[in-house]
Parts: sequence; C-alpha cells; structure tokens
Amino acid sequence: MDQQQWQHFLTAEGAIWEDNRAHFPPVESATDDDLQLIDLSPLGAVSAAGPDSQKFLQGQLTCDLVTLPDGSATPGAHCNPKGRAISAFSALKLSTEQIFLRLPRDLVPIARDALAKYAVFFKSELEDIGDRYRWLGLQGKAATERAAELLELDGLTTGQVQQFDCNGEAAFAETLSEQQLALLVPAQSAADLWQRLAQQATPAGYDHWQQRQIEAGIPQLHGAASELFIPQMLNLHLLGGVSFKKGCYTGQEVVARMQYRGAAKRRLYRARCASGELPETGSDIAGENGKSIGNLVNACRSEHGIELLAVLTITKVAAGETLTLADGRKLELQELPYDVEADPLAD
Repeated sequence: MDQQQWQHFLTAEGAIWEDNRAHFPPVESATDDDLQLIDLSPLGAVSAAGPDSQKFLQGQLTCDLVTLPDGSATPGAHCNPKGRAISAFSALKLSTEQIFLRLPRDLVPIARDALAKYAVFFKSELEDIGDRYRWLGLQGKAATERAAELLELDGLTTGQVQQFDCNGEAAFAETLSEQQLALLVPAQSAADLWQRLAQQATPAGYDHWQQRQIEAGIPQLHGAASELFIPQMLNLHLLGGVSFKKGCYTGQEVVARMQYRGAAKRRLYRARCASGELPETGSDIAGENGKSIGNLVNACRSEHGIELLAVLTITKVAAGETLTLADGRKLELQELPYDVEADPLAD
C-alpha cells in the first residue's frame, strides 16, 4: 500500500489531510489521557543492514552504538566535518547488523546520501525503507501498558525496541516514554493493524504527536534546517544523543571543543505563539532590534496556539528580549522538562 492508497484508506476512516499530515475530528468524550492512535506519515526511516553496520555508523554518528544494547534506541545526529548536524534521529539498534534511523520523511534522502559517501567502505547497505514500512503512533496515559496488551508483548520500557508479529511479518515497537510509542509496520499490513488498534484507541492527528515531542524538548530536524545547528544547539547532549567517551566520528572535534570549552552561544528553547500559519522550519526568530537571534526547528498547532522549538542566542534570551516570528507574532517561552544547565561530562 503506497502513500496515496494509505491516504485513501485513512480518509475512509475519517481522516482530513493537510499535505501528508492526517487530522481527525475531535471526539467529545476523549481526553489526552485516553489512548490515541496516530498516523506518522511525516516520518520515514533509513535502514543500515550488513555485518559492518554498527562499525560503520559508530564512526559517523554522535551517539554510542557499541555500548547500546541490542533491542534499544537512542537519539543521535550525523554531522558534517564542521560539526553541523546533517540529520538528527532516533537510532533503533536491533542488532549489530541491523539498525534503523527514525527521522522526518523529508530528511531521509539527505541523511541517506550523506551516509552513503562513507558506507562504500563497509559491508553495510543503506536503504530508504519508507515504501516498505510505515510508522504508526500510540500515546496517552499508561500507553506502554496498553500497547503491551494490544500487541501481545512483554513489559515495555523507555528506550526499548521490541519485535512483534503483524500478519506474519516482523514489526517493531519503539518505546519513547511511558506515554508514547512508535510502531514500524510493514506497509501492506498497516491498514489491518490500524483497524485492530482503532477498536481500543481513538484516532488523533499528527499535531498531537508533535505536541508531546515538543513538550518533551525533543527536536525534529527537517531538511530545511539540515547543517544549520551543532548538536549541542539542539540539546542533543542533554538527551543522551552525544557521547563524549566514544572514539572519533565525523565532526567530533568541533562538537567536543564546544563542550569542553563551554563555547555554546545558542541552545534549544521551547516557546508558544498565537494561532495562525505554521512558521517554516529554519525561519528566523527576531529580537527587539529586528535582527535574527535564532531559527525555528519545528512547530505544531495545539489548543493553546502554536507550539514550537527554536534555537536561540542564550544572552539575548537571558536579557529578556521580546522574541517574534517574521509575521510579528510574539513568542512566549515555556519550560523544558530537563535541566538545561546539566553537564554531560560530569557523568
């Protein structure tokens, strides 16, 4: 089932489409605590398969795959030699020979092509598996417990990846938190699984998924922002996505220098603005003098307006400058759920 067929299927299930994002009419009795079923069509995946897959990616990515147990996931980034993140993702390590990278669909070809320059020296095949698999999401209060029952899995824990059967084919459940899971499902079985899960979960729009990610301070890097940010600017070092103990990788000198010398001038902030058009990824955020002091990373709609993550100049924010989008909407900063002053080198 290709994307067009999938959209026709979900339209028949009540979906309303905005580009490749499915929205569903709200259910009056539903709450955010209820189990929600979400189409994650805006997400894709790159597969690295072969005997050298871990060895190859270990020399390219900011995260440490060697110490990551099989059946686990970690955030990470792939940088250019100047330390700028070409891509950011969640790496799902099924084994040393099979690793998936979950990332926005528009970033998949950029990420794959950048890694392919180095893959030719290893026994590892890179593939965009977006046509063979698709992502579904489950989220809500006690989502892991509910998902374990529905998918007939043993207990699910944060950071874990478990395989499950989907019409006789292998599918995978990545536990992002106690309230959020991403399911990588064979495309031809996705409709059957959707209908089965929809009997116990309420279909909800992609914005609901993004809102939880933004509230958690987890950046989603899109193609328009590729190579704009060093990983620390995206707070990836605070999310476990940068190892300062592993060996060399592309861009490592710049990333390490910024950390050891404390030279980061920008970091990721969470903010909110009034409803309206969604601001574009990579667009400028202005300070009081109208000059750019940062860039938008990703945004979504919510009942409060527009929720977003942006990389901003630390001193400008500390000075209390008024922050605005290009159209003049003012940003109101929100709290992040982790300590932005934490030092990963202290571990």
